[in-house]
Amino acid sequence: MAQYGWGDVTLGRIPLRETFAVSESGGSDGRGLDLEGQESYPPLTRAQVVARHDGINALVPGQCIAVTFTDKPERSGYYAVKSASSTYTEYLNDMVTADWKVSLDRVGSDSETDLQSRLTGAVRLNDFSLTGERWHAPPIGHYGYTSGTTNPTTMTRTGADGTITVYRGVPANISPRWGCPPTSYLNGRVRCTTTGGQEVYGSDVPLAATGWSLTNGLVNITWVTTGGGSFDVQAYTGSAYRSKLWTPFTSSGGQIGNTWDGATLLRNDPEMAILRLVKALSPGRFTLDLTLRRGSRFVEGYMQRNTAADQLKIRLNTAEAFVDTSAQGYLTATSDDADGNRFAAGSARTFTAHANGGIQKNTTTSLDFWIGASSTGAGGITLNTNPDFDTNLTGWTGNGGTAVRVTTPVKLGAGAAQFTPNGVAQFPSLNSAAIAVTAGTLYRATAWIRCATARAVDLNINWFDNASAYLSTGTITNTLVANTFTFYDGTVTAPANAVTATLSPTVPNFPPATDVIVVDEARLRLPVASGDAATDLRNQYIAAMPEAVYGVRR
Repeated sequence: MAQYGWGDVTLGRIPLRETFAVSESGGSDGRGLDLEGQESYPPLTRAQVVARHDGINALVPGQCIAVTFTDKPERSGYYAVKSASSTYTEYLNDMVTADWKVSLDRVGSDSETDLQSRLTGAVRLNDFSLTGERWHAPPIGHYGYTSGTTNPTTMTRTGADGTITVYRGVPANISPRWGCPPTSYLNGRVRCTTTGGQEVYGSDVPLAATGWSLTNGLVNITWVTTGGGSFDVQAYTGSAYRSKLWTPFTSSGGQIGNTWDGATLLRNDPEMAILRLVKALSPGRFTLDLTLRRGSRFVEGYMQRNTAADQLKIRLNTAEAFVDTSAQGYLTATSDDADGNRFAAGSARTFTAHANGGIQKNTTTSLDFWIGASSTGAGGITLNTNPDFDTNLTGWTGNGGTAVRVTTPVKLGAGAAQFTPNGVAQFPSLNSAAIAVTAGTLYRATAWIRCATARAVDLNINWFDNASAYLSTGTITNTLVANTFTFYDGTVTAPANAVTATLSPTVPNFPPATDVIVVDEARLRLPVASGDAATDLRNQYIAAMPEAVYGVRR
């Protein structure tokens, strides 16, 4: 709500003071609406007035925008921009004003208007024979999505703005239509902010080379002030953004750093934004384009240098173990981090995996890439208690042997659980407390396990009914090298009538007391959602289509 009791009128994403009168017209040229008003400092901040002035002048003729009114809600709807202007006046050390005028053509209210998304372009040329996956994400709060006679599948992603629906497998050569209340049109949008967190309302506007961020509620990319990286790619999981610092390099490995010489927006719409960063070389220049789309779990990047071909790379600032599947166009972390996430990255063209985890290409002037994260279940939430044993063994007991907490060896953190068989029991195990489960649901079990001897060790999930009677066991097995941590990762489905489960690292048969195992980071979780696995993100990157939105009468 505007200050001093005024209502708000929002033109696209630009919030303005609602004026007393609007001028409307009809006739053969359609239904027009003319607005004018003034923004001032005070009561706004100077930065807010400047942003609104620049935003008005950045409106593009023909662009379809949502317009909402507080005090005149019956005027809310979708409009095409005819013209826009703003006069900026600064009274030194006193006040700043922006006197604005906007002329619009009414398309219609949301009850009579469809938004049509024209997904243009083609599947990215790639070296991996990938057809990609066409996908699309309208605003949170849309309704009545149609793509002709073939319906795409859907998935939901929960971000800082709420739950957004992503349509997967959108038919080729189809421009989907959907409805949306104008008041919901900005929910889940892509937005760029500049110094001080001020949102930037257009593309033809000033943008600071430092202090910027680009977000869609699922991924947040920010300029980094400390920590050694150039920018921070944050994934929203578990009700918070989780950070990973990334750094680009050029000139045979020279780090670009976090001091850019310039920043500009090539595109800045609710459905898609492209941020270009520029760094001077000696001689020449280096540019990095970052693209973010509404509903996406990854940021797209394209770096290039205008001088001789050299090595280009983008890699994690802090090294993480990863699975080298570069031959398939992507990389992903070997195991989950403390937040339940695994970094994922890739390129459409052949590349070499960097040792830290990242994308590297030799003798080139350009490099395309994508960076994201795959997350387990509802934000990587672990269902069992005390998975890391960092302070104690609460929630864990030994069966057929003795369990103690140790501080060495450990795989991650400050502690681990050591289990010693008693030399008599069959299938002795370290058991978690009972975990509530739902019959028929797929779960993911992971753990790091090592053994003092070379032998097979199981990670069991034991299922029980509502009377705590044993039902069955799901097993993930590995043959271990002596004194070497091995990562266990597998999925199991809770059987009919299952109500609880225990996570149980188990030494099979009748092991001797010398077959001591050490367990760390033992977790039972929901699996990675379909659509968010690293290969899904890779395929969505390959077929990420630029989107233009038009208003059409139903």
